[in-house]
Amino acid sequence: MNVRDLVNFSSEILIPRGDVSDFAVVACDQFSSNPEYWHALSKTMPPNSALELILPECFLYEKEKRLKSISEAYGKMGADRFYPVTGTVAVTRSTAFGRTRRGIVAPINLDCYDYKTGNKALIRASERTVEDRIPPRVAIREAIGVEMPHILLLVDDKDFLIDKAVDSVKRTTLYDCDLRGGGGHIKGELITDPKPLYEACEKIISQMESKFSQSLFSLVGDGNHSLATAKHCATAKKTPLNGMALVEIENIYDEGLVFEPIHRLVKCADKKAFTDGFRAAVKGDAVTELYIPEPVTVSVPSDKVQAIIEVDKFCEDFVKKHGGDVDYVHGEDMLRRDGHIGIRMREVGRGELFGYVLDNGVLPKKTFSLGEAQEKRFYVEARKIK
Repeated sequence: MNVRDLVNFSSEILIPRGDVSDFAVVACDQFSSNPEYWHALSKTMPPNSALELILPECFLYEKEKRLKSISEAYGKMGADRFYPVTGTVAVTRSTAFGRTRRGIVAPINLDCYDYKTGNKALIRASERTVEDRIPPRVAIREAIGVEMPHILLLVDDKDFLIDKAVDSVKRTTLYDCDLRGGGGHIKGELITDPKPLYEACEKIISQMESKFSQSLFSLVGDGNHSLATAKHCATAKKTPLNGMALVEIENIYDEGLVFEPIHRLVKCADKKAFTDGFRAAVKGDAVTELYIPEPVTVSVPSDKVQAIIEVDKFCEDFVKKHGGDVDYVHGEDMLRRDGHIGIRMREVGRGELFGYVLDNGVLPKKTFSLGEAQEKRFYVEARKIK
Protein backbone atom coordinates (compact mmCIF):
# COMPACT_ATOMS: atom_id res chain seq x y z
CA MET A 1 0.00 0.00 0.00
CA ASN A 2 1.13 3.52 -0.76
CA VAL A 3 1.79 5.30 2.54
CA ARG A 4 -0.29 8.24 1.28
CA ASP A 5 -3.30 5.92 1.44
CA LEU A 6 -2.50 5.16 5.08
CA VAL A 7 -2.11 8.66 6.54
CA ASN A 8 -2.83 12.14 5.17
CA PHE A 9 -0.24 14.77 6.08
CA SER A 10 -1.97 17.44 3.96
CA SER A 11 -5.50 17.40 5.35
CA GLU A 12 -7.68 20.05 6.99
CA ILE A 13 -7.32 20.15 10.78
CA LEU A 14 -9.35 22.39 13.08
CA ILE A 15 -7.66 24.46 15.81
CA PRO A 16 -9.59 26.13 18.68
CA ARG A 17 -9.82 29.89 18.32
CA GLY A 18 -8.27 32.02 21.04
CA ASP A 19 -6.21 30.69 23.93
CA VAL A 20 -5.94 26.88 23.66
CA SER A 21 -5.67 26.66 27.45
CA ASP A 22 -9.28 27.89 27.58
CA PHE A 23 -10.35 24.89 25.48
CA ALA A 24 -8.16 21.85 26.18
CA VAL A 25 -9.03 19.19 28.77
CA VAL A 26 -7.65 15.73 29.43
CA ALA A 27 -8.97 12.51 27.85
CA CYS A 28 -12.43 11.41 28.95
CA ASP A 29 -11.26 8.01 30.25
CA GLN A 30 -9.01 9.54 32.91
CA PHE A 31 -9.85 10.02 36.61
CA SER A 32 -12.65 7.46 36.30
CA SER A 33 -12.45 6.88 40.08
CA ASN A 34 -12.01 10.55 40.89
CA PRO A 35 -15.09 12.60 39.91
CA GLU A 36 -13.74 15.34 42.15
CA TYR A 37 -11.13 16.11 39.46
CA TRP A 38 -13.85 16.74 36.89
CA HIS A 39 -16.02 18.73 39.30
CA ALA A 40 -13.06 20.98 40.15
CA LEU A 41 -12.19 21.37 36.46
CA SER A 42 -15.74 22.42 35.61
CA LYS A 43 -15.35 25.35 38.02
CA THR A 44 -12.19 26.63 36.33
CA MET A 45 -12.84 26.05 32.61
CA PRO A 46 -14.46 28.96 30.76
CA PRO A 47 -17.50 28.49 28.50
CA ASN A 48 -17.14 26.78 25.11
CA SER A 49 -14.35 24.43 26.17
CA ALA A 50 -13.79 20.80 25.21
CA LEU A 51 -15.19 19.85 28.61
CA GLU A 52 -18.66 20.64 27.25
CA LEU A 53 -18.16 18.21 24.33
CA ILE A 54 -16.99 15.08 26.16
CA LEU A 55 -18.47 12.50 28.53
CA PRO A 56 -15.98 11.71 31.33
CA GLU A 57 -16.29 8.00 32.00
CA CYS A 58 -16.89 8.46 35.71
CA PHE A 59 -20.27 9.98 34.71
CA LEU A 60 -21.42 7.21 32.39
CA TYR A 61 -24.24 6.47 34.82
CA GLU A 62 -25.88 9.73 33.69
CA LYS A 63 -25.01 9.41 30.03
CA GLU A 64 -28.45 10.33 28.63
CA LYS A 65 -28.45 13.65 30.46
CA ARG A 66 -24.87 14.40 29.47
CA LEU A 67 -25.32 13.39 25.83
CA LYS A 68 -28.16 15.89 25.58
CA SER A 69 -25.96 18.55 27.16
CA ILE A 70 -23.12 17.77 24.71
CA SER A 71 -25.43 18.14 21.73
CA GLU A 72 -26.79 21.45 23.04
CA ALA A 73 -23.29 22.77 23.78
CA TYR A 74 -22.04 22.03 20.27
CA GLY A 75 -25.17 23.57 18.82
CA LYS A 76 -24.34 26.80 20.65
CA MET A 77 -20.62 26.97 19.89
CA GLY A 78 -20.75 25.32 16.43
CA ALA A 79 -17.97 25.05 13.89
CA ASP A 80 -17.01 28.70 14.45
CA ARG A 81 -15.28 27.60 17.67
CA PHE A 82 -12.44 26.39 15.42
CA TYR A 83 -10.45 27.66 12.47
CA PRO A 84 -9.01 25.37 9.75
CA VAL A 85 -5.37 24.77 8.83
CA THR A 86 -4.02 22.44 6.15
CA GLY A 87 -1.09 20.17 6.92
CA THR A 88 0.18 18.29 9.95
CA VAL A 89 0.52 19.53 13.52
CA ALA A 90 3.81 18.76 15.29
CA VAL A 91 3.16 18.64 19.03
CA THR A 92 5.68 19.09 21.86
CA ARG A 93 4.26 18.31 25.30
CA SER A 94 6.00 19.01 28.61
CA THR A 95 4.18 17.47 31.54
CA ALA A 96 4.07 18.42 35.20
CA PHE A 97 6.27 15.37 35.90
CA GLY A 98 9.25 16.89 34.10
CA ARG A 99 8.92 14.82 30.93
CA THR A 100 8.80 16.11 27.35
CA ARG A 101 7.61 14.14 24.34
CA ARG A 102 6.89 14.80 20.68
CA GLY A 103 4.24 13.68 18.23
CA ILE A 104 2.51 14.54 14.96
CA VAL A 105 -1.26 14.94 14.50
CA ALA A 106 -2.84 13.74 11.25
CA PRO A 107 -5.79 11.60 10.08
CA ILE A 108 -5.31 7.90 9.29
CA ASN A 109 -7.34 5.75 6.91
CA LEU A 110 -9.67 3.52 8.95
CA ASP A 111 -9.48 0.82 6.25
CA CYS A 112 -5.91 0.29 7.48
CA TYR A 113 -6.96 -0.28 11.10
CA ASP A 114 -8.53 -3.26 12.86
CA TYR A 115 -9.01 -4.13 16.52
CA LYS A 116 -10.08 -7.75 16.09
CA THR A 117 -7.79 -10.45 17.49
CA GLY A 118 -5.45 -11.99 14.93
CA ASN A 119 -5.81 -9.25 12.30
CA LYS A 120 -2.91 -8.25 10.04
CA ALA A 121 -3.80 -4.59 9.52
CA LEU A 122 -1.14 -1.89 9.26
CA ILE A 123 -2.60 -0.28 12.39
CA ARG A 124 -3.67 -2.62 15.20
CA ALA A 125 -5.10 -2.36 18.69
CA SER A 126 -2.68 -3.13 21.49
CA GLU A 127 -5.37 -4.07 24.02
CA ARG A 128 -8.67 -5.92 23.92
CA THR A 129 -11.57 -3.70 22.94
CA VAL A 130 -14.60 -3.78 25.23
CA GLU A 131 -17.54 -3.52 22.85
CA ASP A 132 -19.99 -2.01 25.36
CA ARG A 133 -17.77 1.07 25.74
CA ILE A 134 -18.35 2.00 22.10
CA PRO A 135 -22.08 3.03 22.01
CA PRO A 136 -21.77 6.17 24.23
CA ARG A 137 -18.91 7.39 22.06
CA VAL A 138 -20.91 6.67 18.91
CA ALA A 139 -23.71 8.82 20.32
CA ILE A 140 -21.28 11.71 20.85
CA ARG A 141 -19.91 11.43 17.29
CA GLU A 142 -23.47 11.53 15.98
CA ALA A 143 -24.40 14.50 18.19
CA ILE A 144 -21.59 16.85 17.12
CA GLY A 145 -19.98 17.62 13.81
CA VAL A 146 -16.33 17.15 14.78
CA GLU A 147 -14.07 14.55 16.31
CA MET A 148 -11.48 15.45 18.93
CA PRO A 149 -8.92 12.69 19.44
CA HIS A 150 -7.09 11.44 22.47
CA ILE A 151 -5.81 8.57 20.33
CA LEU A 152 -2.05 7.91 20.40
CA LEU A 153 -0.53 5.65 17.75
CA LEU A 154 2.83 4.19 18.71
CA VAL A 155 5.51 3.52 16.11
CA ASP A 156 8.67 1.47 16.63
CA ASP A 157 11.04 4.21 15.47
CA LYS A 158 14.42 3.57 17.09
CA ASP A 159 16.13 5.84 14.57
CA PHE A 160 13.76 8.74 15.40
CA LEU A 161 12.93 9.12 11.71
CA ILE A 162 9.75 11.11 12.31
CA ASP A 163 11.45 13.56 14.68
CA LYS A 164 14.20 14.08 12.12
CA ALA A 165 11.59 14.67 9.41
CA VAL A 166 9.85 17.27 11.58
CA ASP A 167 13.15 19.01 12.33
CA SER A 168 14.00 19.18 8.62
CA VAL A 169 11.01 21.29 7.57
CA LYS A 170 9.66 24.77 8.22
CA ARG A 171 7.08 24.99 11.03
CA THR A 172 4.64 27.73 12.03
CA THR A 173 3.52 28.00 15.65
CA LEU A 174 -0.22 27.52 16.11
CA TYR A 175 -0.36 27.53 19.92
CA ASP A 176 2.08 27.60 22.82
CA CYS A 177 0.45 27.53 26.25
CA ASP A 178 -0.04 25.88 29.63
CA LEU A 179 -2.75 23.26 30.11
CA ARG A 180 -5.26 23.39 32.95
CA GLY A 181 -5.86 20.52 35.34
CA GLY A 182 -2.17 19.77 35.90
CA GLY A 183 -1.49 19.09 32.24
CA GLY A 184 1.81 20.93 31.93
CA HIS A 185 2.67 22.83 28.72
CA ILE A 186 1.95 22.18 25.04
CA LYS A 187 3.15 23.64 21.76
CA GLY A 188 1.68 22.95 18.34
CA GLU A 189 3.39 23.81 15.05
CA LEU A 190 1.96 23.50 11.54
CA ILE A 191 3.92 21.55 8.90
CA THR A 192 2.92 22.11 5.27
CA ASP A 193 5.69 20.10 3.58
CA PRO A 194 4.60 16.44 3.89
CA LYS A 195 7.31 14.74 1.84
CA PRO A 196 9.83 14.04 4.66
CA LEU A 197 7.02 12.68 6.86
CA TYR A 198 5.86 10.25 4.17
CA GLU A 199 9.44 9.10 3.60
CA ALA A 200 9.89 8.49 7.34
CA CYS A 201 6.69 6.42 7.53
CA GLU A 202 7.71 4.35 4.51
CA LYS A 203 11.01 3.52 6.20
CA ILE A 204 9.25 2.58 9.46
CA ILE A 205 6.95 0.14 7.65
CA SER A 206 9.94 -1.35 5.83
CA GLN A 207 11.83 -1.78 9.12
CA MET A 208 8.80 -3.50 10.68
CA GLU A 209 8.73 -6.00 7.83
CA SER A 210 12.41 -6.77 8.37
CA LYS A 211 12.10 -7.00 12.16
CA PHE A 212 8.83 -8.91 12.54
CA SER A 213 8.22 -10.39 9.06
CA GLN A 214 4.85 -8.60 9.04
CA SER A 215 3.51 -5.45 7.43
CA LEU A 216 2.84 -3.08 10.30
CA PHE A 217 2.90 0.68 10.85
CA SER A 218 1.71 1.20 14.41
CA LEU A 219 -0.08 -0.04 17.50
CA VAL A 220 -2.73 1.96 19.32
CA GLY A 221 -1.10 3.04 22.55
CA ASP A 222 -4.00 5.05 23.95
CA GLY A 223 -7.56 5.74 22.91
CA ASN A 224 -8.24 2.17 21.75
CA HIS A 225 -11.98 2.61 22.25
CA SER A 226 -12.12 6.00 20.56
CA LEU A 227 -10.48 4.60 17.43
CA ALA A 228 -12.71 1.51 17.57
CA THR A 229 -15.69 3.88 17.72
CA ALA A 230 -14.51 5.73 14.61
CA LYS A 231 -14.11 2.36 12.85
CA HIS A 232 -17.62 1.32 13.91
CA CYS A 233 -19.14 4.52 12.51
CA ALA A 234 -17.23 4.24 9.24
CA THR A 235 -18.26 0.61 8.83
CA ALA A 236 -21.91 1.35 9.60
CA LYS A 237 -22.17 4.31 7.22
CA LYS A 238 -19.01 5.41 5.47
CA THR A 239 -18.81 8.96 4.17
CA PRO A 240 -15.96 10.93 2.59
CA LEU A 241 -15.21 12.44 6.00
CA ASN A 242 -15.72 9.63 8.51
CA GLY A 243 -13.51 7.13 6.70
CA MET A 244 -10.56 8.82 8.41
CA ALA A 245 -9.75 9.40 12.09
CA LEU A 246 -7.51 12.05 13.62
CA VAL A 247 -4.67 10.68 15.78
CA GLU A 248 -1.35 11.68 17.29
CA ILE A 249 1.59 9.51 16.21
CA GLU A 250 4.37 9.08 18.79
CA ASN A 251 7.61 7.14 18.94
CA ILE A 252 7.64 4.33 21.48
CA TYR A 253 11.29 5.19 22.18
CA ASP A 254 10.59 8.83 23.03
CA GLU A 255 12.09 9.30 26.51
CA GLY A 256 9.10 11.41 27.53
CA LEU A 257 6.72 8.53 26.89
CA VAL A 258 6.59 6.51 30.10
CA PHE A 259 4.94 3.11 30.38
CA GLU A 260 3.03 2.67 33.62
CA PRO A 261 1.03 -0.32 34.88
CA ILE A 262 -2.71 0.04 35.31
CA HIS A 263 -3.68 -1.25 38.73
CA ARG A 264 -6.95 -2.93 39.76
CA LEU A 265 -9.17 -1.46 42.48
CA VAL A 266 -11.95 -3.74 43.70
CA LYS A 267 -14.90 -2.53 45.76
CA CYS A 268 -15.06 -5.18 48.45
CA ALA A 269 -16.96 -5.63 51.74
CA ASP A 270 -15.31 -8.93 52.80
CA LYS A 271 -11.59 -8.34 52.51
CA LYS A 272 -10.63 -11.66 54.11
CA ALA A 273 -12.72 -13.60 51.59
CA PHE A 274 -11.08 -11.66 48.77
CA THR A 275 -7.54 -12.19 50.06
CA ASP A 276 -8.02 -15.89 50.79
CA GLY A 277 -9.71 -16.43 47.44
CA PHE A 278 -6.99 -14.54 45.58
CA ARG A 279 -4.22 -16.63 47.14
CA ALA A 280 -6.05 -19.84 46.24
CA ALA A 281 -6.84 -18.85 42.65
CA VAL A 282 -3.77 -16.87 41.53
CA LYS A 283 -0.34 -18.47 41.87
CA GLY A 284 3.08 -18.13 40.32
CA ASP A 285 6.77 -17.39 40.74
CA ALA A 286 6.49 -13.59 40.92
CA VAL A 287 5.06 -11.41 43.67
CA THR A 288 2.92 -8.31 43.96
CA GLU A 289 0.85 -6.62 46.67
CA LEU A 290 -2.77 -6.32 47.72
CA TYR A 291 -3.53 -3.02 49.46
CA ILE A 292 -6.03 -3.62 52.30
CA PRO A 293 -5.19 -0.70 52.74
CA GLU A 294 -1.65 -1.60 53.88
CA PRO A 295 0.16 -3.86 51.39
CA VAL A 296 0.38 -7.63 51.82
CA THR A 297 2.44 -9.82 49.49
CA VAL A 298 0.80 -12.34 47.16
CA SER A 299 2.12 -14.51 44.35
CA VAL A 300 1.25 -14.09 40.65
CA PRO A 301 2.48 -15.66 37.39
CA SER A 302 5.91 -14.47 36.28
CA ASP A 303 4.58 -13.72 32.78
CA LYS A 304 3.13 -10.22 33.16
CA VAL A 305 0.35 -10.69 30.63
CA GLN A 306 -0.70 -14.03 32.10
CA ALA A 307 -0.76 -12.39 35.52
CA ILE A 308 -3.19 -9.76 34.24
CA ILE A 309 -5.41 -12.44 32.71
CA GLU A 310 -5.58 -14.46 35.95
CA VAL A 311 -6.04 -11.43 38.21
CA ASP A 312 -8.84 -10.08 36.03
CA LYS A 313 -10.61 -13.44 35.93
CA PHE A 314 -10.50 -13.76 39.71
CA CYS A 315 -11.72 -10.18 40.25
CA GLU A 316 -14.59 -10.54 37.77
CA ASP A 317 -15.66 -13.86 39.31
CA PHE A 318 -15.41 -12.44 42.83
CA VAL A 319 -17.64 -9.40 42.20
CA LYS A 320 -20.20 -11.56 40.40
CA LYS A 321 -20.46 -13.75 43.51
CA HIS A 322 -20.01 -11.18 46.29
CA GLY A 323 -21.02 -7.89 44.65
CA GLY A 324 -18.95 -4.77 44.14
CA ASP A 325 -17.12 -3.64 41.01
CA VAL A 326 -13.65 -3.43 39.48
CA ASP A 327 -12.01 -0.14 38.55
CA TYR A 328 -8.71 0.61 36.83
CA VAL A 329 -6.40 3.24 38.32
CA HIS A 330 -3.04 4.88 37.64
CA GLY A 331 -0.41 5.38 40.33
CA GLU A 332 0.11 3.42 43.52
CA ASP A 333 -1.33 6.25 45.60
CA MET A 334 -4.75 5.34 44.15
CA LEU A 335 -4.59 1.78 45.53
CA ARG A 336 -5.53 2.79 49.08
CA ARG A 337 -9.22 3.55 49.20
CA ASP A 338 -11.80 2.87 51.90
CA GLY A 339 -14.03 -0.09 51.13
CA HIS A 340 -11.71 -1.31 48.36
CA ILE A 341 -8.77 -3.63 47.81
CA GLY A 342 -6.03 -2.45 45.46
CA ILE A 343 -3.95 -4.85 43.38
CA ARG A 344 -0.60 -3.58 42.18
CA MET A 345 0.14 -4.74 38.63
CA ARG A 346 3.57 -4.91 37.02
CA GLU A 347 4.71 -2.83 34.07
CA VAL A 348 4.76 -4.11 30.49
CA GLY A 349 7.67 -2.07 29.13
CA ARG A 350 8.12 -0.31 25.81
CA GLY A 351 10.61 -2.92 24.62
CA GLU A 352 8.07 -5.71 25.23
CA LEU A 353 4.94 -4.24 23.67
CA PHE A 354 5.36 -4.88 19.94
CA GLY A 355 6.74 -8.38 20.50
CA TYR A 356 3.88 -9.31 22.86
CA VAL A 357 1.19 -8.11 20.46
CA LEU A 358 2.69 -9.59 17.31
CA ASP A 359 3.36 -12.95 18.99
CA ASN A 360 0.13 -13.27 20.96
CA GLY A 361 -2.43 -10.82 19.54
CA VAL A 362 -4.06 -8.02 21.51
CA LEU A 363 -3.25 -7.71 25.19
CA PRO A 364 -5.90 -7.84 27.93
CA LYS A 365 -7.81 -4.61 28.50
CA LYS A 366 -6.07 -2.03 30.68
CA THR A 367 -2.63 -3.65 30.41
CA PHE A 368 -0.59 -0.44 30.46
CA SER A 369 -0.86 3.31 30.65
CA LEU A 370 1.28 5.90 28.90
CA GLY A 371 2.30 7.95 31.91
CA GLU A 372 0.19 9.38 34.70
CA ALA A 373 -3.39 10.52 34.21
CA GLN A 374 -2.42 14.21 33.81
CA GLU A 375 0.06 13.21 31.07
CA LYS A 376 -2.62 11.77 28.80
CA ARG A 377 -3.49 13.54 25.61
CA PHE A 378 -5.51 16.72 25.97
CA TYR A 379 -8.22 17.55 23.45
CA VAL A 380 -6.91 20.32 21.22
CA GLU A 381 -7.09 19.56 17.48
CA ALA A 382 -10.36 18.55 15.86
CA ARG A 383 -11.58 17.39 12.45
CA LYS A 384 -14.89 17.63 10.60
CA ILE A 385 -16.73 14.31 10.42
CA LYS A 386 -19.96 15.60 8.86
